[in-house]
Amino acid sequence: MENNTLISKEIKTMELFSTFDPEEIEQIVELMQPVKVTEGECLIQIGQTANLFYINLNAHFMISFKDGRAFTLHKKGDIIGMATMLAPYQYKGAAVALTNGDVLSINGDDFLRLIQSNTNIGDKIMQKIKMIFKDHPPKDEKEVP
Repeated sequence: MENNTLISKEIKTMELFSTFDPEEIEQIVELMQPVKVTEGECLIQIGQTANLFYINLNAHFMISFKDGRAFTLHKKGDIIGMATMLAPYQYKGAAVALTNGDVLSINGDDFLRLIQSNTNIGDKIMQKIKMIFKDHPPKDEKEVP
C-alpha cells in the first residue's frame, strides 16, 4: 500500500495522467511496479517481444535503432516501450540507461485489459498517446521503441 501511495503521488504530477480522476489513478497504479535501473542497463532490446512498457521517473535513457538513429529521454513521464500497444508487439528500438534511476513498469496485457474494461481510461490514454505522436511524430513505424 505504501508503494502505491508513492506511485500515485508521482504519476499525478505527470502530463500523461493529468486528466485522470483519483479512482482512475488508483486503477492504473495497481498495474505499476517500481523498477530501479542502473547506468548501462539495457531495458529493452530491438526485436524482443514487447510485453512491458515503462514510465520514466528520474533516469536518462538512450533510445537507438538499427539504422543508427538515436535520441535521449530524460523527462519524468517519458514512455519507453510503446510497442507493447502496437502489433506486431516487438520493440523497434533499444533503451539503455545512461544514469541510475527509477522507472515504473506496466505489463502490456494487463494495461490492455484495463483500457478495454474502462472506456474512460482507454479514451484518456489514447488521447494522450495521440498528443505525444502529434507533438513528436515518428519518421516511420520503426521509430516506436
